[in-house]
Amino acid sequence: MPHMRLALITLLSTLFFATVPGTAQDLQWFANDHFQLTEISDEALLVTYQKQPWEAFTLYVGEADFSENSVLSFWVQSTGSINLRIDLVDEAGNQATEHTTEIKLEGGNEFVPVSYDFGQLAQKIDLSSISHFHFYVNPGVKAKGELLIKNIKLPKEITTPTKTDVLAFPNPVTDMLNIKTVDQLFDEIIIFDVQGKAVARTAMSATNDYEWRLSHLPAGLYHYQLNYEAKSIAIDRLIIE
Repeated sequence: MPHMRLALITLLSTLFFATVPGTAQDLQWFANDHFQLTEISDEALLVTYQKQPWEAFTLYVGEADFSENSVLSFWVQSTGSINLRIDLVDEAGNQATEHTTEIKLEGGNEFVPVSYDFGQLAQKIDLSSISHFHFYVNPGVKAKGELLIKNIKLPKEITTPTKTDVLAFPNPVTDMLNIKTVDQLFDEIIIFDVQGKAVARTAMSATNDYEWRLSHLPAGLYHYQLNYEAKSIAIDRLIIE
């Protein structure tokens, strides 16, 4: 158990919630311990990585609705030549992998503008329900290096309740998770792993108090999302031991 706790503390230190200037909302980034995410100079997110072939870092976009504006734009700088792949994931954990985009960066000191229009995926994925973007650096191969990302533009403001609105305990949890909200009802809970993949979900009648047995999930770092009437109302970290 001490080794497990140490591993979880190490992993927890790599989970980073960043506010990136130039956007209308707070941005929440997730990654495993092969990525270090650091906000620098209040302007950009520094991503330092030494990752395995198909590991990614993830941006949670909450309630951003891309059904009318299906463009993700940002600026990026890379220390070396890389391919940067972006995948979309919806609230149900479905990943649009057939028509992902891959951007080639030559590397250098200059920031490069990126504009990814994924409107053609409307037939494959519900654009209004996109909840995560996966960023793969040199997908399919091991890689190490650094890149900077800034000025991500999303179509509408994300409203995330403060942590005092939701009480999830115990955290870390080994078996039964209790979730209580103060003023807001919820009718669905989804648990995502650090790659943004939905690994468990449960629906219930609208409530502000629910117990959920999670002993079937492997120990590790996750985040949970509360929904009400198909809209996200809260998201936060969760450790399962």
